[in-house]
Amino acid sequence: MSAKRKISLWDQLLRPKCLKRGWHIARSELHQDFAEDLYCADVIAVDLEGVVKETINRLETWTYCPRPLLHIEVPKGSLGFRPGTVVSIHDRMILSAVVFLMAKRIDPKLPEAVFSWRLKEPLPKKGPIFKETTIVDFPYLKKKTISQRIDPFEAWYTAWPEFDEKSREAFGEDGFRYLVTSDIAAYFENIQLQILRDQLQKHLPDEQRIINLLFSFLESWAIRTDEERPYLRGIPQGTSISSFLGNVFLLPVDEVFEKLSRKHEIKYFRYMDDVRVFVKDITTARLVVFEMIRVLRSLHLNVQTAKTKVLDQKKNQEISRELLDSRVDELSKILEEIKDKFAESPVPIAQRKKYLERLKNIAKARPNDRQPITGSHRPLSGLSMRAFMRWVSCHIRLGSREHIQRLLREIETNPDHRLTRKAIRCSREFPSLNSIQTHLMKFIKSEDCIFPHQRAECLRAIRYLRRIDRDTAKYCREVLYNEKNDPYERVEAAYLLARTELDKKSIKKCMDLLEGERSPYVQVALAGLVVQRRQNNDEIVRTLVFHPNANVREIGGLFRQLKTDPQLAEDRLKHVFREDRDWIVCDNMPFIHLMSVSNNPKVLEVLVSYIKKPSKTLKIVDIREMLKRILGRVSEELKSRESERTG
Repeated sequence: MSAKRKISLWDQLLRPKCLKRGWHIARSELHQDFAEDLYCADVIAVDLEGVVKETINRLETWTYCPRPLLHIEVPKGSLGFRPGTVVSIHDRMILSAVVFLMAKRIDPKLPEAVFSWRLKEPLPKKGPIFKETTIVDFPYLKKKTISQRIDPFEAWYTAWPEFDEKSREAFGEDGFRYLVTSDIAAYFENIQLQILRDQLQKHLPDEQRIINLLFSFLESWAIRTDEERPYLRGIPQGTSISSFLGNVFLLPVDEVFEKLSRKHEIKYFRYMDDVRVFVKDITTARLVVFEMIRVLRSLHLNVQTAKTKVLDQKKNQEISRELLDSRVDELSKILEEIKDKFAESPVPIAQRKKYLERLKNIAKARPNDRQPITGSHRPLSGLSMRAFMRWVSCHIRLGSREHIQRLLREIETNPDHRLTRKAIRCSREFPSLNSIQTHLMKFIKSEDCIFPHQRAECLRAIRYLRRIDRDTAKYCREVLYNEKNDPYERVEAAYLLARTELDKKSIKKCMDLLEGERSPYVQVALAGLVVQRRQNNDEIVRTLVFHPNANVREIGGLFRQLKTDPQLAEDRLKHVFREDRDWIVCDNMPFIHLMSVSNNPKVLEVLVSYIKKPSKTLKIVDIREMLKRILGRVSEELKSRESERTG
């Protein structure tokens, strides 16, 4: 009897359920991106079956072409930035499936000392890593469902604390006196694609086709010289795809320290490119430093020798100062306690007061003479920054506003993108606080705001407030109309304007811009503005549907479906007007404008039924007023049609 033929990873990739799993993973990660591509998921979700079928056809015939990246300068410190990217949702769907197929074969080769991007335990004893289930056929799944039933990797918020805890145990319980740490300069940017390819071929020697597919993406995205010659170096940052590949690239480092641990008493731990090696004597510490530099240089990585350190716990408790902060631990406990006890109900007033008092005391504390959360005179960094982020999260969980002014002040001096993400969360939770808009707009216009990414994210935060001031809308028009401005800043300016009502002159200007615009991401954002034109709206949508850029064609197709399909319109409106999340409507006004000029009376009827209540009760004031005007127009249109039908 012949042995059962092993199914290749390539053959598994070409199965619809595999790509659908890739889709769900890709969609669940969008909120973590360095920048938002607001409608990208919707264009696939409306026809997931069709998109997957077409993608398989293009992969089989090797005619699939990766889409351009959106490049973003993400602030890193007050005078530097990292080259962030946004990968098209279509490309991520494919690459997520590729990576998760590879993971089952590669994960066993990673030692236990590696905590980043590991597969969950236990894995299925038999059969594929993903259970065959019809659940993947649904275009939208909750994040929790994806995490529990589809995503095979441990979440970072589970893996990182374990990495941190094991590190503490090493010097706290096992008596390792020294800690060796190193810093790899621009890690993701310096990953050599040929070395990465060789590593994957070593671990997957019989999977050349799927490796070739992966590198057709990576090589097309590689940085090029002025003469258009690719460097073949660097992978896009900001997705689980790059994190997995970055994890694999450092396998030679793991192998070196596994061998070293057989000869010397060391404790080695790694989370991505964060390497920690604990030793008991200075001689071994020096040996570790030399071995680390040697193996990293063999991978053509640049080691910052100035940041390579040997910390001595007996010398001013250097390891404790590097790894421990009692505030982080206490705030983590408070967060977990609130989540566990009050997940389904508000925190009682008496208990809330106690929590707020604890938070107030923590904010004043300075363990090991660290920066206090309140009262610090320089930008927060390291463990103080981590404590601050947890402190803000605790306040948000409690429905408290007491952190907001402190957060806004920190944003003024600290360009860390995690801070503006917290500001976005705050404006969603407290849309009535117009002081957020006043503060952020003053900062955006100041000379202190030097990062386009920071300005863009501040505009994103303002988008969710109750009213958009005229000066804010004017500033957004100026940003959008200037084609020399940063693309992401223009995108966010357009998204903010999309929740306002434009006059005919502004719509005409946006149409002119769309015709000559080069960035596909700006084009899609402009599409959400031009559809506000009520006269000849079908003609505008038709222009989008037949646009030369694929991204615009897809958004045009989505717009056309929403105008003509009552069920799709109802599904969208049901999502938009969730009572527990008023802020969602701020992202979806282009869809409402489209439905309001539909030629299908059933679409108009569905729209009226869904906006009748929000036009009176919605907390987002200027959108509430806009909905009232739309309701009046559509109601009159329906009456007119009914009169024509019966008259």
